[in-house]
Amino acid sequence: MLACAHPAAADAPGDQFSNHAFLTHVSDGLLAFYSKNFAASKAAFEDALAIAPTDSFSLSFYNASLRNLGVEALTQQADQEEEDAAKNPRDALAQTRLGFTYLFMSQFQTARGPDARDAFNQALQLDPHMAAAHVGLGIYRLGDNSTSRAKAEFLAALQTVPKDVLAREYLSSIYQVDLKDPNRALAYLVDVPNMMPNYPDAFYHLGSIMDDLGQYDAAIKYLKTAIDLDKGHVGEAGQYGLPLLGTVYLKVHKVPEAKLAFSEAIVYGEAPEFSQSQLDKIKHGDVK
Repeated sequence: MLACAHPAAADAPGDQFSNHAFLTHVSDGLLAFYSKNFAASKAAFEDALAIAPTDSFSLSFYNASLRNLGVEALTQQADQEEEDAAKNPRDALAQTRLGFTYLFMSQFQTARGPDARDAFNQALQLDPHMAAAHVGLGIYRLGDNSTSRAKAEFLAALQTVPKDVLAREYLSSIYQVDLKDPNRALAYLVDVPNMMPNYPDAFYHLGSIMDDLGQYDAAIKYLKTAIDLDKGHVGEAGQYGLPLLGTVYLKVHKVPEAKLAFSEAIVYGEAPEFSQSQLDKIKHGDVK
């Protein structure tokens, strides 16, 4: 199990982003995850964590892989990590790993949400600079509708690991959706594809931001990349990408392309009611 491993950590937090082996494992994990090969993605992110044990992105996708393999797999992971945390009560990383597992368990056991919060808080008491614990606590705060407190946690994570991918992604979302500041959202997210070129949701969010900014050609480019990468229709790109692409095509008066995007959205179950309504409007010539 992951919690039993004794990995050779990177020299300092954030060093993993210049480590070719780490980036290769993450790339392999993303390709497997978004192709629904969750056993392979679990193995790849486990290898990534052997190099960078505190990387929040890999911790998240490792647990997401377990969640997709089944509730039992995630529960077994939690059992092991609870044991490790009990044996090593002063280990901030053990608490952080347990917190991430609890976060994913909270999808089917709501009581695990507060347990995740407590684990992250304990980790930060032990090590205030544990960026992954700040990220995990920020994700919990978002789920608890505490956006300002979440934002503070993500910013704290970036103080230690300026390239932390999850912190940047969540901050970008806060600025785009909650604070209505797409330019600031773009500043946080724009470098993420350079670090994680096989991460479809980053391209999806960039496409959405470019749509907000009226940069429609760029939006189309990012959205098409996102859709191509999410082959298994697992993430946001694979659930909402086609309807958004169709909407952007309509804004630049590319009606045939929009029709195709909405038709494919219906096939894949992406916002089917909205997509059908847009197709009906196209059919009746009711498009601007």
